Amino acid sequence: MKKNIGLILTILFFVTTLNSQQTAIRIGYVDSQVILQQLPEAQKIQKELDNLLQKYQAEYDQMVKTYQSKVEEYQKKEAMLNPQAKEQMQREIMELEQKIFEYRNQKLGPQGEFEQEREKRLKPLRDKIIDAIEDVAREEKLNFVFDKAGDVILLYADKQFDITFKVLDKLTRGAKSK
Repeated sequence: MKKNIGLILTILFFVTTLNSQQTAIRIGYVDSQVILQQLPEAQKIQKELDNLLQKYQAEYDQMVKTYQSKVEEYQKKEAMLNPQAKEQMQREIMELEQKIFEYRNQKLGPQGEFEQEREKRLKPLRDKIIDAIEDVAREEKLNFVFDKAGDVILLYADKQFDITFKVLDKLTRGAKSK
């Protein structure tokens, strides 16, 4: 929330400064959620991703169910098992636990197959959406375009307002003179 307020204050500063210089700033926004909900290509990709996630989740759930059954079986038989049989069942349970952990990381983890597939499928769509936003921004002569879905995100900015290298220059010169 504080980032949003800071960003909005920065924008207002630019607008005020530029308006005082008789320059009109044009700002637009998009709602990326609406775009993703209504774009057939996005809906198709989301359905494919949902199906893939369901597949991975079903496999994971089956592994957990097998693990739980093995633990219950061990608990029921524990008192009657000889030390070697106990050790064998404990080892099997630990192996299942390790497989579940590895599967979850490999398929569903932050760097897992699902996230990689999601990124692979969504990146071209995101690039296409950004290109369309930039085209419309130029056609409408907008200087900035924000996404109102979630956090305020700058999607397009006219390069004439980029002061990155001026700030870097000031910081590096300022650091040298101190």
